Amino acid sequence: MDDNENGIWLEKQVDDLSKKQQAYENRAFLAAMKKVVQEQNRRSEQLKGEVDGRLWNHEQW
Repeated sequence: MDDNENGIWLEKQVDDLSKKQQAYENRAFLAAMKKVVQEQNRRSEQLKGEVDGRLWNHEQW
């Protein structure tokens, strides 16, 4: 399982847990956690793109 699949899986798990929570505080915590997971997924994709770009830039070899 790659990082993207892990991120998607984690986001789904947080969603599932949030739906089962009755306490507002727990739902709010999980909503904030979901935003953190989404941000980490976005940053991971950006870093992968940066690494790919640097590897293929022949002027920096």
